[in-house]
Amino acid sequence: MLVIARWFLMPLLALCIAFTLPVSAIAVPYKVDKSHAFIHFEVTHLGIFPYPGRFKKFQINLDYDPSNVENSNVKVIVPLQSLETDDGLMNETLLGDQFFDVRNFPRMMFESTSVRRTGDDTGIIEGELTLHGYTKTVAFDAKFNGTAKSPFSGKPIIGITAVAELDRSKWSLTAWRPFVGNTVKIRIAFEASPE
Repeated sequence: MLVIARWFLMPLLALCIAFTLPVSAIAVPYKVDKSHAFIHFEVTHLGIFPYPGRFKKFQINLDYDPSNVENSNVKVIVPLQSLETDDGLMNETLLGDQFFDVRNFPRMMFESTSVRRTGDDTGIIEGELTLHGYTKTVAFDAKFNGTAKSPFSGKPIIGITAVAELDRSKWSLTAWRPFVGNTVKIRIAFEASPE
């Protein structure tokens, strides 16, 4: 009888222990709301004016773990042809051979390699930025803007903003210096919900 009880209780005990151990959370896909998202850039003109621009089209793939943000990852793909400033001639120039050369390098891509929390609502997203035929490491300062609830679907919504400053010469984008600054600021912001 004692042997039978031991045979029955040992697997049961092991099962109970397994259920009480902490389970590693995993990141789940989040869908970015394109109507509440943007990618802007800024470069200094003549050393006195922050010249703005934006990308009208982009794809952001986010896997997010709210219980441990360091498990999260993000991938951003930008068709460079969607670049837009308030000057049509400047658009053509930036897309041409002197700068992005979109005929040969049609897209820009960022893929995270690590996410590190630096505060209650801040962190650093580090990854590889591929542009103009070069891939270089970039770090974005990220801010978690909080959560809300969709009035339509009832799903939770998160808001994230990420900013990085790039040395454009690292991607062999050196035209028009020093009239156009070497440092380019990129700002990405979006809302997203679990799929």
